[in-house]
Amino acid sequence: MYKVKDLRKKGKNYLVEIIEFDKANEYLVSEDLLIEFRLIKEKEFSKEEMKKLVEAINKDQNYQKVLKYALYKQRTKKEIYRYLDKFQIEDTYYYINKLEKLKLINDDLYAETYIHESINFKKIGPIKIREDLKIKGINDELINKYLSAYNQELIIGNIKYWFDKKLKTLNNKPINKSKNLLMNYLVNKGFYYEDIKAFLSKNNDKISSKIDESKSIKKDIEFLKLKYSKKEQKQNLYQFLTTKLLAKGYQYQTIKQYLEGSLNENE
Repeated sequence: MYKVKDLRKKGKNYLVEIIEFDKANEYLVSEDLLIEFRLIKEKEFSKEEMKKLVEAINKDQNYQKVLKYALYKQRTKKEIYRYLDKFQIEDTYYYINKLEKLKLINDDLYAETYIHESINFKKIGPIKIREDLKIKGINDELINKYLSAYNQELIIGNIKYWFDKKLKTLNNKPINKSKNLLMNYLVNKGFYYEDIKAFLSKNNDKISSKIDESKSIKKDIEFLKLKYSKKEQKQNLYQFLTTKLLAKGYQYQTIKQYLEGSLNENE
C-alpha cells in the first residue's frame, strides 16, 4: 500500500510525499492532479492507483513544459510538434488538443499577426515572409489569404526604408559596387528582384549624388600602382589600372578622369 505522508505548496504546484513501506518519495503535483486523485494526508491507495498517479504526474509535467513554451510567445502547430519531438514526448495529440482548446494554437491568427507585423514593423519583403511562414508550417492558403494585403505601395515604401538606411553606409564606395550592394541587401530583405531593379533605376541620381568616389579611387590607384611596380606585368600601367578599377566597381568615365590626372602627375 502507498500512503500520503505530507504535502505542501510549492509555487503554483504541490510537493507530495508518498511512503511505500519505509521508503519515501516526493512528487511535484499540479492542483488539478491533487483534486483528481484526492491527495490528502494519510490517504492510502493501491499499487495500481500509484502507477496511474505516476503516469498522470509525468504527463502533467510534460504538459506544463509544453504550456510554458506555448505561452512564451505565439507558436504554430508545427512548432509545438517539433518541441514535443525534441523532448521525445509521446501522445502528441493530447498536448496539441489541450493547447487548441485553450486557444493557444491558432495558425490562422498566427499567419495574420505575423504578416501584419512583418509588413508594418519589420518591413521585410513578401518573399521572406512566405519562406519564414512555410518553415513554421503555415500552408499557402493561409499565407495567400493575408499576404494579399501587401500591395505595391507598401512594398515600394518598405524598399525605400531599407534603401535609405543602407545608402548612408556607402559614402566612399564605387558607384557600381554600391548598386550591387544595395541590390543584394534588398534581395536579402525578401523583396522581388524586379521591384528592386525598378526602384534603383528611378533613384539612380540619388545614389550618384550620395556616393563620393574620389577618396576611394585615389587610394585604390596608389595601392594598385605600388602593386604594379612590384611585379612584372604583361599589361601597361594604364590598362592594368583600368582593368582592376573596373573590377572594383568604378565607372569607366570616373576611372578615365582620375587615371589621366594621376598618371600625368608622374610624368
